[in-house]
Amino acid sequence: MISIQRIGAIVFRHLKTMYRISWLVEISYWTLLDAIIFGSLGKATTMLTDAGSNLGIVNALITNTIMWYVVLRCAITIGFCLLNELFDANLITLFATPLHKTEWIIGCIIPGSIAALINIFVGWLLALCFFGCNIFATGLPAFVALCSLLISGWILGLIIMCMVLFMGKKGTSWAFIIVWSLVPFSCVYYPIDVLPKAFQIFASCIPMSHVFIGLRELIMHGANPWPHLAISFILNAVYLVIAIVLFVVMFQRSKKNGLARLELEW
Repeated sequence: MISIQRIGAIVFRHLKTMYRISWLVEISYWTLLDAIIFGSLGKATTMLTDAGSNLGIVNALITNTIMWYVVLRCAITIGFCLLNELFDANLITLFATPLHKTEWIIGCIIPGSIAALINIFVGWLLALCFFGCNIFATGLPAFVALCSLLISGWILGLIIMCMVLFMGKKGTSWAFIIVWSLVPFSCVYYPIDVLPKAFQIFASCIPMSHVFIGLRELIMHGANPWPHLAISFILNAVYLVIAIVLFVVMFQRSKKNGLARLELEW
């Protein structure tokens, strides 16, 4: 049976590594930087196109930019839960205990979700203070979109773990490459129509793109976001199952080849 106590121990272990001022500064810095850049870009666009009174463009850009950090922060935090164990040479010791893989995955997902929620709270405050933009002004759709993006973060976090299980510490850079490589196809900053046709097909298979398209259309035109949000949840459900299966396969492969290899190799 799944032990809440063992899951809690994993969560506590990783929250302790997150509990530092520099981590909060890092969250605030990158979120603020992107909010300022793309918020200013949105304002400049409205001025150049004589649409200065259309705040929907600016609000949609700021909202999607900050919402994107839910996926980024969640995925990277989950991936670094495994990397922390490798750098601390703690992975073998960890699984010498009665800890089950399911408990460990849940114990890594929870800190990732907490980090993402802290990031979105900081982003909400910054957007409100600097641009007067409330990213949750749309109400329920914004919170549903947040849930979908959290699940996408879980999926990418598990994929990062799979890469680390395959490559060891050499897979550290993949924690960033995997997430950022999907930004051009997630329609965070622009509509899907601006992409080439081949890229549009690929983008339509990414759950995050449907979330950001739905939010953009809702904020700018008052369109119904629910069909896009529903598609995002369906895609997330499929990819989550695939990610879990892939993780189990990669873990068993690494266990067969020796977990010590992951801690020693670079």
